[in-house]
Amino acid sequence: MKKLSLALLALSLAAHAQNRTGLCMLTASTNQPNTASFVINHSDCEGDGPCGTSNSNMSWQRWSITSDMLTHEGAQVDARVDADAGEMRCNGIVHDGVLSGRYTFTPNLDYARQVRALGLEDGIADRKFEGLAMLDVSIAWIKRIQATGVTGLSANRLLGLRALHVEPEYIHALAAAGYPELRANKLTEMKAVGVTPDRIREIKAMGFNPSDRELIQICVFHIDKAFVDRMKARGMTDLTVAKLVKIKTFKLDE
Repeated sequence: MKKLSLALLALSLAAHAQNRTGLCMLTASTNQPNTASFVINHSDCEGDGPCGTSNSNMSWQRWSITSDMLTHEGAQVDARVDADAGEMRCNGIVHDGVLSGRYTFTPNLDYARQVRALGLEDGIADRKFEGLAMLDVSIAWIKRIQATGVTGLSANRLLGLRALHVEPEYIHALAAAGYPELRANKLTEMKAVGVTPDRIREIKAMGFNPSDRELIQICVFHIDKAFVDRMKARGMTDLTVAKLVKIKTFKLDE
């Protein structure tokens, strides 16, 4: 009985530690249709979660409300996001097309157990639940990514992959283009710098067959056909990716 009581107490304290509160604002995004602009000002800054003000864009569908609900001046609205990692709520009053009120995030502690069962490299730290919920890192999505053979998955890398919209379709397309890259950190890096199947085809059409590292460098330094043609016009021959990167790095083309 004593052990059971201690276990229940530990679970209670864990749940309390992971709850987040603050103030929130929800309004229609000015440049993305069907999207809500969401602002949180966390008031519980004693824990190890994100503190201060943060912004994000999420679909109205995820909030389980419509943008029309914010046209009713003075209306009481309880907007909720029900994610695998937990529930986000913005409960308040509509004024001038903006829902302003109290924010709460309640984690789903069973989510951590489900993630561990999938064999990820690390567990889910308290401070990660909210971000995983916001980005909708669902158990089903994790399984889809795992099914592609991606290795090195962790909570941080899941956040990176999801934030950059690295989907199974992107991974399969890279493999079809000759880059069967399956490391989570490398996939995130490639997507972040703009590596796409179309970009790979453009690069290969210029006569290069770069490694994944060289592919990233080409995108980082914006090495395109116009640049390569300009270097050739200056009489440069035997151009390699390493030479082109050096030219860009030291601004030898100026």
